[in-house]
Amino acid sequence: MVLGLILLSTMLMGIFFPRKQTAIRFNQSIPLFYFDPNTIDSITALRLGIPSRQVTTLLRYRNKGGRFYHKEDMAKLYGLKKELVAQLIPYIVIKNFEKNIDRNVNKNTAYQKKYPSEYNRIVNKTELVNDKSYKNLNEWSIDINLADEKQWAASTKLNPTIIQNIIRYRNYLGGFTKLNQLKKVYGLEEANFYLLKPHLKLGKIYNSKPNASTMSFENWKSLGLFQDREIIKILRIRKENGGHIGWKELVILFDLTAQQAAMLQNSIQISE
Repeated sequence: MVLGLILLSTMLMGIFFPRKQTAIRFNQSIPLFYFDPNTIDSITALRLGIPSRQVTTLLRYRNKGGRFYHKEDMAKLYGLKKELVAQLIPYIVIKNFEKNIDRNVNKNTAYQKKYPSEYNRIVNKTELVNDKSYKNLNEWSIDINLADEKQWAASTKLNPTIIQNIIRYRNYLGGFTKLNQLKKVYGLEEANFYLLKPHLKLGKIYNSKPNASTMSFENWKSLGLFQDREIIKILRIRKENGGHIGWKELVILFDLTAQQAAMLQNSIQISE
């Protein structure tokens, strides 16, 4: 009887106090860019916010000879949410559109009414890939040996903490010699590295390190080893010592770890 009452009360609670459904919304923060669904690769598709299952469906469709002939065909991709389709359509660019239409679609009045902009491009012999808008957000690069935090943030939209880790690791190495060294940066996921890799440049490493005797507040801060109050203390001690401060002195004073001590020695010119 007790169990029966519990079950009955549970059912009644469900009827009189229905659980609120949480609406799933498309992530508006994903940076969109122009793309051709007939040539896009899996990494770029994921970057656009297309779920991995639909990316697999897209690749299978193309492998079987499937083609997209106009923007609205994207909506036919099974499982792709309408909200995401609406976000992507303005950024879809179909290359060699005229050849595809000539071979597969009869350019009649009905087609002209349904797809006026595409029809006009065909008639006027204007290829969509020549539009200035196609030269888009994909065309950017960043020099991992020269870029500062602001340049990283503007180009990559990475988390500020990860950007700081990149700068610190670069300072520790004295400069990157291979792009793959970026994979070792703490907090940078391997998937994000491969998304960034096509845009990364490896500039020349300059061996001129800042001198501890003349470094400014900003120079010390860029090392990523000291807090503001610690840097002020360093500058005060250096002034009291006639412009001199030693590596061992800093290691002991701020109780640096072995890794931090090595990074400090590799990043600047400083006496023992």
